[in-house]
Amino acid sequence: MTFPYFREFDFAKKLIKRTYAHLSSKSLSASIKADESIVTNLDVQLEKTLIENIKRKFTLDNFLTEETSNKTNLTDRTWVIDPIDGTAFFTRHSNFFTMQLAFYDKGETQFSIIYDISLKKMYSAIKGLGAYINGKKITNRKQAEYGRCNVCICGSPAKWGEVTASNFVKIYKNARSHYLSPQFLIINSSGYAYTLLANGTIDFLIEAVKTPWDYMPGDLLVKELSASYHFFDNARYYSFCPELDKFLELDKAGE
Repeated sequence: MTFPYFREFDFAKKLIKRTYAHLSSKSLSASIKADESIVTNLDVQLEKTLIENIKRKFTLDNFLTEETSNKTNLTDRTWVIDPIDGTAFFTRHSNFFTMQLAFYDKGETQFSIIYDISLKKMYSAIKGLGAYINGKKITNRKQAEYGRCNVCICGSPAKWGEVTASNFVKIYKNARSHYLSPQFLIINSSGYAYTLLANGTIDFLIEAVKTPWDYMPGDLLVKELSASYHFFDNARYYSFCPELDKFLELDKAGE
């Protein structure tokens, strides 16, 4: 594999699995942060352990992370980490949470990893070299017809912009009058939503969350699968359904 960050990529994949396996048996406690989101002791411990191990190997690198380094600017050789994405689901022992990591250098995300802990599936992406599940390249991501399209909106409705809310209503109203129409999923776990888009469970994703540790790992993952992409209304739209793109007039909406 011709990839200048292979050492970092290989190290990160092994570290994520090893770190969660080591800490997951600890007792769990939760508290509420200033933004009203939930944080657990395991979020903090996982993040600190990941950073400590990366620092030993790559001593001059930088970190942008949800719990302990969330004010850092993106610069060369920055590790972007979300130790548990979907903490509210994690505290209820559901499957809808992941560990997320992205490596940023030279103005771009160079690789990313999303670990679906419950299913033991590691999604990864390498800039220009594709997307993978447990090391196997994803090669069969198909386009969906409008009537068979599964749509996911990620993030609390309180975070949706007016256009995103309007698009939701537009699809919903159309679905009310047509038997064959998109099906909806709303979930507040970015990492999990991106994996669903990558593996073909959903075909259209609106990511309404703004924080880099939420969107950066999945953004590279689905772009490496050639999802169509638009950014407007402070949201990221990814699609494998050209008919839905046309229905929402995304080509006129933004980048």
